[in-house]
Amino acid sequence: MKKRFISLLLMVSILLSTFSAGTALAQDDQLYLEDLLTNSLASEDLIVGDTYGIYPQSWYLSDMNKPISHAQLRVLMAGLRHKILKTDCVIDYEEVKFKLHEKMTVKEVLEAFYLLISSYDFEGDIGIVDGGNAVNYMKTHGIYKSKIDLSLKDVCSIEQACVIATRLITYIYDALDAASKGFLWEINSGENTVYLLGSIHVANYDIYPFSKKMLKAFDESDVLYVEVDLLGGIDELPNLLEQYGLYTDGTTLKDHVSEETYEKTINIFSMLGMSEEEIIMYKPWVIQYILAPLAAINNVDMEDVENLTLDASLGVDLKFLLDAYLKGKPVEELESYELQIKLLDSFSDQLDEYLLVNTLDSLLGISQENEALEANMFNQMLEYWHTGDVEGFMEVIAPILVQSELPFDLNEEDNEVLALMEEYYDKLLTQRDKVMAEKIDRLLKEEGGKTYFIVVGAAHYISNYSILDILKEKGYEINQIK
Repeated sequence: MKKRFISLLLMVSILLSTFSAGTALAQDDQLYLEDLLTNSLASEDLIVGDTYGIYPQSWYLSDMNKPISHAQLRVLMAGLRHKILKTDCVIDYEEVKFKLHEKMTVKEVLEAFYLLISSYDFEGDIGIVDGGNAVNYMKTHGIYKSKIDLSLKDVCSIEQACVIATRLITYIYDALDAASKGFLWEINSGENTVYLLGSIHVANYDIYPFSKKMLKAFDESDVLYVEVDLLGGIDELPNLLEQYGLYTDGTTLKDHVSEETYEKTINIFSMLGMSEEEIIMYKPWVIQYILAPLAAINNVDMEDVENLTLDASLGVDLKFLLDAYLKGKPVEELESYELQIKLLDSFSDQLDEYLLVNTLDSLLGISQENEALEANMFNQMLEYWHTGDVEGFMEVIAPILVQSELPFDLNEEDNEVLALMEEYYDKLLTQRDKVMAEKIDRLLKEEGGKTYFIVVGAAHYISNYSILDILKEKGYEINQIK
C-alpha cells in the first residue's frame, strides 16, 4: 500500500501543483514571448503552434523571416504527419512523392501541404475533393489568409510555414472532432456566466488542440481566473521561498527529519556540488521543490530531457494565461503564490519528511518499480481529459486519488501512511475547495452581467466534497460542455 501511495502522490501533484508550470518558462522563452507579444503579426498562431509540437522551438533562436530550408520543410511535414495520425481518424494512406527544394514559394508550400493531407483517408470529411485546388482549399478553410500572409509568389519564410502548418492542424482537428474537449462546465446565474475548466497542470502535446467550444467559452469571457497567475506573479517566488522556506527558530533540517533522511539529503546535494552548510537551513518542502525536477529527469534518457521540461509549460493553465496576456484579457487569482507556499509550510514534520523521502528515493532509483503505474495513470488521465470523459475519470481515477477504495487490512505502517495522506488531501483539496467555491459563488451573485472563465486543477472537481458539490448544494445548475 505504501508503494501505491508513493505513486499516487506523484500523480495527484499533476492535478494540483502549479509551481512546476510557473517555473517552466526558461529565460530565453520569456524573452521570446515578450518579443512575440509585441512584434509579430503571426504571434497568436505561433503560440498555438508551440503546443502542437510540429516544429522544434529551437527555430526561434534563428531568424524566423529567413526562407524555410528544404531540411526544415521536411521536419515540419513530419510533424504534420505525426499530429495527423494522433487524431486516430486515419483509415488509409497512399504513398506520394514530394518535390521539395530550397526557397519554395508560399504557393509551393501550400501545394506540398495539400498533397500531404490528400494522401490520407479519414473517418470524417476534411473537405478534400477530386481535382481540388490547394490554394482554394487553404483560402476556403482559413489556412492561408491572403490579406495578412505573404503573397503566393513570395519565398516562404520559416515563420509563414509554421503558421500555415499550425492553422492546418487546427482545421483538421476541428473538422474531425478530434480536438480535446476537456473537463468543462457552465453555470448561469442571472446575467452572469461561469465556465469551470478542470486543468491538467502538467501535460503533453497530445492534448492539443482544444475544442472550438472550449476556446469559444474562453474568448467570450470577460475575465480569466486561475489558481495563481504563473506569469504575472513569478517574480515574487524567490522572496516568498526565502521568507517561508528557511528555519528561523534556531533549528535546522537535522532537527526535523530522521538521521537516515538527513544523510540521504546531504549525500544527494554533495553529488550536485553543494555543501551541507548551503542546504541545512532549508525546510524539507523547499528541498523537495528543488529536487523534484531532477527526480523526474533521473528516470528518463537524457535525449528526452528537453521534452520533459516542456511538460509543465504545456499545462492547461499556462496555455490560457498566454492567450489572456496576448489578447489583453484581465487575469485574476483565486489564490496566490503566497497562499500556496503557506500551505506547503503548514505540513507536519512527518508529512514533510514523507514527501521528501519519496523524492530522494526516486533520485536514488529506489522507487523505479512505480514508473509503469505512474505512466499508465498519467496517460489515462490525459485520455479522459481529451475526450471529456468525466464519468470515466470519476470511475477509474477519482476513487484512487480521493481514497474511496482502500483495503481494510491495514497494518501499522499503512495506517501511518493513511494518516499522512488524510492531512495531505485535507490541506490540498478540502480546505481549498471550500474557499474557491465561495469565491465562485460571489462572482455568480455579482451585478453587471459578466462571463468568467475559471481554470483550476481537475482534482478540485473530483474530491469527496468538491467545488462542484459545494456549488450544487448552493442551488446552482451545472452543465457539462463537450
